[in-house]
Amino acid sequence: MQVYAADKKRKSIIIILLFIGMVLSYIDKTSMNIAIIPIQKALDLNSFESGLVLSIFFFSYALMHPIGGWLTDKYGARNVLVFSILGFSLFTALTSLAWSFISLLLIRFLFGIAEGSVFPASMKSISDNFSENERGRASSFFLSAQTAGGVIGSVAIGFLLVFFEWRWMFVSIGILGVFIAWASWIYLKSPEDNQINNKEQNKNKIPYKMVFKTDNFWNFFFTKFFSNIVNWGMITWMPSYLVSKGLDLLSASVLMAIPYVASFIMFNVSGLILDKYMAGREKYLAIGGLLSSSVFLFLMFNATSVALGIVYLTFNAISISFIGTALYTMIIKYSGKELTGSVTGFVSFGGQIAGGISPMVIGFVLTIFNGSYTAVFWFLIAAALAGAIAALTIRNKGKESKEDVLIEPSF
Repeated sequence: MQVYAADKKRKSIIIILLFIGMVLSYIDKTSMNIAIIPIQKALDLNSFESGLVLSIFFFSYALMHPIGGWLTDKYGARNVLVFSILGFSLFTALTSLAWSFISLLLIRFLFGIAEGSVFPASMKSISDNFSENERGRASSFFLSAQTAGGVIGSVAIGFLLVFFEWRWMFVSIGILGVFIAWASWIYLKSPEDNQINNKEQNKNKIPYKMVFKTDNFWNFFFTKFFSNIVNWGMITWMPSYLVSKGLDLLSASVLMAIPYVASFIMFNVSGLILDKYMAGREKYLAIGGLLSSSVFLFLMFNATSVALGIVYLTFNAISISFIGTALYTMIIKYSGKELTGSVTGFVSFGGQIAGGISPMVIGFVLTIFNGSYTAVFWFLIAAALAGAIAALTIRNKGKESKEDVLIEPSF
């Protein structure tokens, strides 16, 4: 029998702390997307080397997702989450010491390992503390932290890079992470919640191989893989694309905040829609998001002005927000609770592998085509259409087991 967090105040504390931790995580891992511009000059990197620096994080980050999910199911969300925040904050600060391409590559690889457990641990915490009819809103609010981190990060990092220097930027972000890890350790879980979770973990042991037999596992996996080809292709190379159109670094950073603001709003709207109107039909929101993304990508690379390109970029970001909300809501609603962390970790693993492949392929394509982005956009459009096909194969499921018990549905 599943027992959830008992009151509104407790649930609010949990979701706000998860949100703040994810904001920092997103700022940390995307800071390199803007910082790579001055770093490229400082360390004399070519486009392919820059693409590798952007990609290497995703491979180690992806590797840790299934491991982090398993650790979360075994040791609890709070322990794994705090350890991960401390680890990635340390390696963020150490990025400031990079002196060559190889040293930067190594630090980014270790940074990805440290950060890889944050997402599955956070999603497991939502599954542990929120009932099925609350999880759409809880997960969408948590996922919107990525866009909040994008808004804060794109503007703040741009200012820090212009008025200070990239090394000091990484140091300051790392110090902030230590304070957030401390707050999470103190406030994230009460002794009563830990006792509840430990009892559930000890009572229900399922073989790890069952992760791969979970309903819709591979459908979720490939939908996430192709959608992240698009998402991280846009995130990692869009600042450079805008600079190539004649914008300065600070202007490109500020303009990148506009799609993030729109996505933040639509993440939370989509969570409400999923809980209230699309229970059992969540996959159609993901399909619609992927199809509309392919349309806006086509319009974007045919835009006749930077302003129009930003408009299409914003609508593309909104489309992508629908995909993530629908996928992870389905996972935490309908996967077995004893494997929520592991299923989340493996699906995210597929997404992060795509996040590693996409910027590297784009860097390679740009090198071959002498900096032309036309082939890049066709690559992203093809990925969006492949993701829509994968989402179409997802089999919708019914409601959660009646054995689940809600104490005061108050979120």
